[in-house]
Amino acid sequence: MRPIRVVAVIPARINSTRFPGKPLLEVQGLPMVEHVRRRALLAKGFCCVVVATCDRSIAEAVEHFGGQVVMTSAAHPAATDRVAEAARHLECTHVVNVQGDEILVLPSDLEKMLRAMEKNPDLPAWNGVAPLVDPKELTDPSVVKCAVSRSGRILFCSRVFSGGRLGNPLPRTPLRRVLGILGYRKEFLDRYGTLSRTPLETAESIDQSRIIEHDFPLQSVEFSNGYPGINEPREIEMVHTVLREDPLQETVLKEVLAG
Repeated sequence: MRPIRVVAVIPARINSTRFPGKPLLEVQGLPMVEHVRRRALLAKGFCCVVVATCDRSIAEAVEHFGGQVVMTSAAHPAATDRVAEAARHLECTHVVNVQGDEILVLPSDLEKMLRAMEKNPDLPAWNGVAPLVDPKELTDPSVVKCAVSRSGRILFCSRVFSGGRLGNPLPRTPLRRVLGILGYRKEFLDRYGTLSRTPLETAESIDQSRIIEHDFPLQSVEFSNGYPGINEPREIEMVHTVLREDPLQETVLKEVLAG
């Protein structure tokens, strides 16, 4: 097995459609993007961790804490396009896109992504997923869902599934919660930006649909838990609750705050 060199890139921008300014939202005294960056640094296996942004306010916040920043164009239609631009400046074979709103991502789950990439380095793309446990998530548009094959290949992504005929218990269905953690072979990521935007991608603002609609395999990686990110203001309290009540998250938070 040949060695791979993986960088973590955290895309972040101020003008989020659903929650403007969210990367700088303060949680426990740190901006959200810094929480995500520190969690990526805690994962063993990345050769470097960088934040990709087009906003000086985000860059200055990250640099204040000693973080590395790559400035990118403000014209990118999707976060993956921003990651692709940043990756061109980095020496690596593979890239993990850790979305800047994944404030509860576990370092151990990022290591699962790295192991999956090391096992099959020639695949073009991977995506972290987790079981769906609450039927309400099926119709919650802030939670991206996917259908997976028996081999774990992601077949289709959407923000809303009716779920009426799936039966129970929900975790046994082929549906999974899609997490904002994607891996790419660098050569494929370079190509991603040249692919035309696709109807499903545009309709629901799901970057992964561009990969699937252009017939590239997207392999799922099972994470331990589908923790919420902060995509909308209503999810702030959900995150605070997890940080208070989940023992594992409490442990990771202590490491994050310790720097």
